[in-house]
Amino acid sequence: MKLSYRTIIQNYFHRFQADISIAAFSAPKSGLAMEQDSEFYRLWFIKEGEGILTQDGRDYATKPGQLLLLPPGKQSFVAGHKRPNGVYWCHFRASIGDMEMFDLLNLPLIVYPNEQVYVRTQFERLIDVYRSSLITRELRLRSALFELMAVYLEYGRISEDSLRQVEPLEKIDRVLEYIEENLSGPIGVEELAKLAYLHPNYFISYFKNIVGYAPTQYVNMRRVERAKQLLESPSCNISEVAEMVGMQNHYLSRMFKQQTGVTPSRYRQIYMGKNQGRP
Repeated sequence: MKLSYRTIIQNYFHRFQADISIAAFSAPKSGLAMEQDSEFYRLWFIKEGEGILTQDGRDYATKPGQLLLLPPGKQSFVAGHKRPNGVYWCHFRASIGDMEMFDLLNLPLIVYPNEQVYVRTQFERLIDVYRSSLITRELRLRSALFELMAVYLEYGRISEDSLRQVEPLEKIDRVLEYIEENLSGPIGVEELAKLAYLHPNYFISYFKNIVGYAPTQYVNMRRVERAKQLLESPSCNISEVAEMVGMQNHYLSRMFKQQTGVTPSRYRQIYMGKNQGRP
C-alpha cells in the first residue's frame, strides 16, 4: 500500500474510539427471523449454526467461524434449521472525525479469520468484562474490542483500489506525496493548499479532518520519523540529519524530544545498542 494511504489509515486507527453498549452470546431458535434497524455498529462471531443475513437487499450465508462487522442501518437475519445456532455479538458506536470508518474503508461484511480460538476467547472476555463492575471495566472492554477489530481489519484486506475512489483521499494523496518528497526544504500551507485546489483557510481544517493533524503538525511528525530512520544509520551525524529533514539542530532536538521523549543522540545510542542502563 502507498505510504500516503498507509499514513492516513494508521492515523485514523490511532484516533479510533468506540463505546460499547452491549456484549452477549445468543442462541437463536431454528428458523427464527429477526429484523433490526440500529444506529450502532454490530460485531458478530458465528460459533455454530448457519443462517441468512440480508443487508442492503443482498443475502449473505452465515457459517461457523465467520466474523461480521455490520454497519448502522437495517438488517434481517434468519437462523438455519439444520444445526443449533450460537452467535457472540456486541454493539458499539464508532466514528473517526466526520467520516464513518466502515464507509471510508469500503470494508467487507464478512471475514473468516484463522484465529478461531483467539477470536472466541476475546469475545468471551468482552462479555465477562461487560457484566463486571471492575473500575477498569471501560479500559478492558475497549482492549477486547480493539483486539477483535484488529483481527477483522487484517482479514478485511483494505483495498488500495477502493481508497483511490474516495475523493478526499485522492486530493490528500497528492499533498502527502509532495510532503514526503520535500521534507528537506521549506513546506508552506499555501503550496499544499494549491495541490488540493483549496483555499488555505479551508485546507487546514480539511487536511486535519482526514489526516488527523494540522498540516504543519503533520510535516513536523514526518520530519521526526525521517530523522529516526537517518539516526539509525551510523554514517550520518546529527547535524547532517537535521539538514536532511529541513530543520536546524536545536529545533530538531526540541521536536524530536517532544515526540519521543528522548533526544536524537539518545535515540541513536538506544538504537545502536548503547543503552547504558537507563530508560
